[in-house]
Amino acid sequence: MEVDMGKAAVTMRDLQKMSAAAIKSLPHAVPITSGDETVGMLMPLHRPDPERMKAVLDRIEEHYNALPEDSKQWLERFLEERER
Repeated sequence: MEVDMGKAAVTMRDLQKMSAAAIKSLPHAVPITSGDETVGMLMPLHRPDPERMKAVLDRIEEHYNALPEDSKQWLERFLEERER
């Protein structure tokens, strides 16, 4: 099945006919609809661009380093609690 890249949504009927290649070729996540109801989200998985990912992580580190010390401590406690 060929995918219309301009589609705002994929119907349940369309989804049944889609191949893995068609799903991977989607440029972004699209809602899955059944009648007038949105029932899910179809999101293709793309390998991230390593340079772009490094730039994002560098920005995160830059913002983290600019935080006041008490905010860093709060964030560390929050992340530790999430991992339990």
